[in-house]
Formats: sequence, structure tokens, C-alpha cells
Amino acid sequence: IYQSDYIINWSPLLQSAISDAEVEHKEVNGFFYHILYQVKGSDQKLEVATTRPETLFGDTAVAVNPKDDRYKHLIGKMAIIPLCNREVPIIGDEHVDLEMGTGCLKVTPGHDFNDFEIGKRHNLPIVNILNKDGTLNDIAMEFKGLLSKKAREKVATKLEELGLLKDKKPHKNQVGHCSRTDAVIEPMVSKQWFMNTEKMAQDSVTDVETGKMTFFPKGWENTYFSYQRNSRPWCISRQLWWGHQIPVFTCEKCGHVQSEVETPANCSKCKHPVMKQDPDVLDTWFSSGLWALSTLGWPDPKAMEDKGFKKFFHTNTLITGHDIIFFWVARMMMMTRYAVNDVPFDHTYIHAIVRDKNGVKMSKSLGNVIDPLDIIQQYGTDAMRFTLAASSGYNRDINLAPEKIEGYRNFINKLWNAFRFIHPMLDKAQNELPAKDKLTHHDRWILSELNTVAKKMNESMDIYRFDDACSEIYSFTYDKYCSWYIELSKNIFQGTNEAEIVQRATVLKYVLKKMLALLHPFTPFITEEIWEQVKTSQEDLLIVQEYPEFDAKLEFNDDQLKMNKFIDTIVNVRNLRQGVNLKPKDEVTVQVFTDDKVMQTYYHENKENFDRLAKVTNLIIKNKSEDRPKKCVTNASSHTEVYLQLEGLIDLNEQIKRIEKELGKAKLDYENILKRLANQNFINNAPKEVVDELKGKEVEFKEKVTSLEIAIKNFH
Repeated sequence: IYQSDYIINWSPLLQSAISDAEVEHKEVNGFFYHILYQVKGSDQKLEVATTRPETLFGDTAVAVNPKDDRYKHLIGKMAIIPLCNREVPIIGDEHVDLEMGTGCLKVTPGHDFNDFEIGKRHNLPIVNILNKDGTLNDIAMEFKGLLSKKAREKVATKLEELGLLKDKKPHKNQVGHCSRTDAVIEPMVSKQWFMNTEKMAQDSVTDVETGKMTFFPKGWENTYFSYQRNSRPWCISRQLWWGHQIPVFTCEKCGHVQSEVETPANCSKCKHPVMKQDPDVLDTWFSSGLWALSTLGWPDPKAMEDKGFKKFFHTNTLITGHDIIFFWVARMMMMTRYAVNDVPFDHTYIHAIVRDKNGVKMSKSLGNVIDPLDIIQQYGTDAMRFTLAASSGYNRDINLAPEKIEGYRNFINKLWNAFRFIHPMLDKAQNELPAKDKLTHHDRWILSELNTVAKKMNESMDIYRFDDACSEIYSFTYDKYCSWYIELSKNIFQGTNEAEIVQRATVLKYVLKKMLALLHPFTPFITEEIWEQVKTSQEDLLIVQEYPEFDAKLEFNDDQLKMNKFIDTIVNVRNLRQGVNLKPKDEVTVQVFTDDKVMQTYYHENKENFDRLAKVTNLIIKNKSEDRPKKCVTNASSHTEVYLQLEGLIDLNEQIKRIEKELGKAKLDYENILKRLANQNFINNAPKEVVDELKGKEVEFKEKVTSLEIAIKNFH
């Protein structure tokens, strides 16, 4: 850490220095002003283009490229700055672009970062033309007191009156704005405190490259690298009223400067009792950069012992937003490595930013702010938590819509209703699962599905894919446990076989308890409430239970495979029924075609379930080599073709008319796509992704037309 006169980003509104990371560059409409600088002792004038003519009062040189044949003979001569008529040297510097602009560059070391570097190379003086509030000072002569933007046009007008403004061309340029206030920042040379971060930044890059710290998602490391690989001296002093005051003290007698943790009683050099502390404060991110250390008592040995530094450092995971990767993550990485030669955390998970349902940043002025307390009041805390988790993962943003939260509230209700279903049977349920050889096929299937979900959820959460974890448990709860296993349990509970009832109640309870544990991190309130009703007297709160993981003893692949294929087939039958508007009570004949002998046997064994679950009173099972029936609607999965017989159930002529109408529309859409793809102008000018999407639709509609034509043929 050192103090130096250096060019920094100055916020006139805050009247403080700010760091490079706090500057946001925005495109602003402006102009290129072409100004004529007289070469001393000559009639020649140099044409200099600039976006900020008001800064000419701070010029200390005019630069040309030493390889530029137009101007290299002028290097060493003097140029006269317009308006103030100050003489400055013409210098040669390769920073001047030979291809762009006029080939002549005004050099203002006090108010431009590139010019400051040129000034250092050529030992140029620095002229400051700005006050702390952003107005021009006395050096600007008649323009003093004006803000830069106002002075810009007045200076341009004056130059035009004197015949020194050759041209004024519209130009869009990137202008730095303060991220806190959105006000334009002014580059300014000022005496500030800096940290030399060059080696620290390189070490922090190496720590990520070698995997000592990993970003999730990995792509965010590029944002991190872009800052760390191009580090400049970090200005850590701020001229603000809040913050940690810089612990540097100056003797009022001899001027000796010393740094102490506490205010010194006297000067260490001359023993004078009056020491004045530096009035500046540390950058917030300097203080925050020590978070991983200071929260655990560092650097005081006693405090470190009391706060468990050895136990808790370093941290496993930092969770933060992408907007402070370079403000906070980078600073902690640099400073922790420097202080204790270690990384502050193993992982950095960059979470999404919550926006409104249209993807717009929430703002009081826009009236699109969603108050979490209102959501909780309307939908419940668990529904809101699950919505955010299910929408997260590796997304940059979460578009939060009340409709989405409502959908997950229904999921919470589904879980509660599942508990209500088994509640009357809890007294009969055993605390331990039956032996493997006593489990039924459906028991083995649901346990194996539960095992798969536990495995996938653990894998997903290990890499912070909370959306995938939520998707897995949501699908299992809705589609497997509630829609199928509970449904297949109803006839058992309505029967009189007590042993079957006890076993099914036991498995239902076991699976429910595991579901509650898997869901608990996402929906802690409903799960803890239900857990209280289903746990044994020896079990503690759910929050302190072991999280379910993969258990090889509960892996029943054959049962899982057969049952899931059966579910696919039943869903296909249901979809076909719905597609032709059959009533739930209508009994149907279905033919299934498969060459899988195992599934053929399985379908035979489950004819009763076909009837109970899809009203299939007549199930015909055939090989795929056999002829397909006529006057049917059909659907196919990867393993089984399903044909639903319609004759005698619906008006076939009406069905043919409906399909013909759908075919006509599909043909029209298909022809329109072909016309667009045949238009060479469209192909040449449309974005590639648009053309690719259209080609995909071409295949889709071609298949649809063919399918509908076959369907019509089957009805004749």
C-alpha cells in the first residue's frame, strides 16, 4: 500500500475517488471536434480530433506517431494550444494510431488515463483544470465555474468564432459513469492511497486456473479473469464520511508519517504528542475483501482462537451475485492469499438475479417490485422458496411471476394431500421395510425410483444445480408417488388382506419420510410439519436427520424398467382417449405392438391395471410384424405402439373431417415454410438461427402431414 499522485476516477457528485470496478461505461451521443493547433514558427496547423475540447486547457503536449511521414519532421518542435496560447512540445509516441483519426493527438495527462501513461513516458507536466465538484477551475479562464458538459459547447463555439474549429462530426463514445450515482466520472490526477495488486491478482488467477477455487457456473470465471488479468493499481482511499478511516498518522511538528492500529500517543521520530490521522477512509471493498479473515478474528491470535479460525477457515462455499465478482470475490481472493497464503473458499456459486415476469429489473418507479412478504402471505413461504430454487441453477436471471409461485403452491398442497391419504394407515405401518424378497413388484419399483431421485438430487446439489434437484423431486412426488403408487395402493386399502395393507402402508410411509427429507432444504416448513406426524418417538426433528443418499440395496432395475414402460403405455392410451374426447367411463379396445417378450408378458399380467387405470376392457398384445388395425387412433413410444379402436365409440366421419381440417392447415403451413426457404434473399439475409429454426419446422410439418395422411387412410 502506498500513496501517490496518480490518475483516478473522480466522482464529482460523491466528491470522492472510486475504483475502476465501480465505473460503468455507457454509450453516449456526442461529437468529434476537429481543432487546429498552430505549429510555432510556421504556417502549418495540426488537426487534432477530440471528444472533449474543454480539456485543451490541460494539454501539455501534442503527440504524433514517429513512423508517420506526415508529421515525424515536426517532433521536437512546439505547438500552440488554442485559446490559452500556451506552448507545448510535439512528441513522438507509438500510442498514436496511424490508421485512425487525424494522426495528431492532444495529450492531457491530468484528465485521461491513456494520456497519463504517455505523460509518464515523456516526463510531461500535469495540469489539473477541474475543481472537486467537476467545474472548471481558474486555468480555464473565461470558462471557469462551468461543468464540463456545459463548457464543451461554449469552448467549441469560441473555437469556431476564431476559425480554429475545422469540423464537428457526430460520434457515439463510451463514457464512464459512477455505478452508485450514475453520474459521469472525471479522470483526475489526485494524491490517493493505492494497493499494488499486480502479483496478488496473478496469484488469484492461478488459484482458479489450478482448481483451488472453482466457479459455478464455470463461465463466470471469464468475468473474474477479465478483471484480474488486467489489474491496475487499486485506489483504496475514499473522500467519504463513512467507512474505516485510514490508519496513517502524520506528526504536526516534523511531518513524520507512520501507520498504527491505534492512534499513537506521540510521534515515533520526534516524540511530539500531536498526530493527525489521514482524513480519507478505506474503500468499502477493501474492508469487505478481508471478510473471510476478519469474521474469524484475524489477525489477533486470541480472537482467532476464540472464533474458531482453525476450524472454520477456509470456507466451503461463497454464494453471491454476478454483479460483484470483481468487487468482492476478486478482492477476497487477492487479500486472503496475500495474508494467509490460502484461498478464502473452495467454491463460488453465482446465483441468479430476481427480475419481474418480463425480465425487467425491479424498480419502485416502474411499480414492478414483488414484495416477498406479500408472496408469503398469499402463497406460503415454502412455495416461494421452491419457486426460487426451481428457477435458479445456472441461470443469469430469474423472471418471477405470481403464476409460477401459484403452481408450486399447488405442489405443496399435493404433498399435504399425499400425507392425508396415508394418515389413516399410519398406525398399521411398520418402522422398518419388509425384507427384499417380500416386497411386491410395485414396492420395488417405487423404492428404486426413490433411490434414483436421491442419487440425482445429491449429484445436482453438489454442483449447485438446484433447479435440476427440484425438478427431480417434483416429478417423483407428482408423477411417481402420487399419480401411480398411491393410485395403485387404493385397491389394496379397499381390500381385506391385512398383510398387504400393512406392507403397503409401511412402504408408503417409508417413501414419504424420505421424500420429506429430500425436500426439506427447499420446503422446510411443510416437511417439518408432516415429519412431526410420521416420525417415531425416537427420531428428532427433520432438520437434523441425515440427508438421503443412493442406497445400492434399494436398486431394482428390472422392476423400474418394466413399470416405467408400462406407465408410458398407459399415458399413451390416456392421451389417445383425450384426443378423441372419450368420456372417462367409456370402455375401449386397445392393441399394443411390441417385440419385447418381457413387456408382452408384463402387459398380460397387468390387464387388470390396464382396465382400472385406462378403462381398457379388451387388451390385444401383438408383435410388430403383425398387421396394424384400421379405424384407430395411434401413438407410439420407443418400445410400444398403441392403437385405440374407435369404431362404435365415436362418429368416424366427424373424426375424418376433423383430421382433414387439421391436415389442410398443416399443408398450408408446410407450403409457406417451403416458399420462405426457396427465397434466396431470405436465406442470405436472415440470421442463421432463424433459418435453422425454419428448417427444423420444415421437417416437423412434413412429418405431421405424413402422419395425418396415414391417419385418414386408416379410417377408410
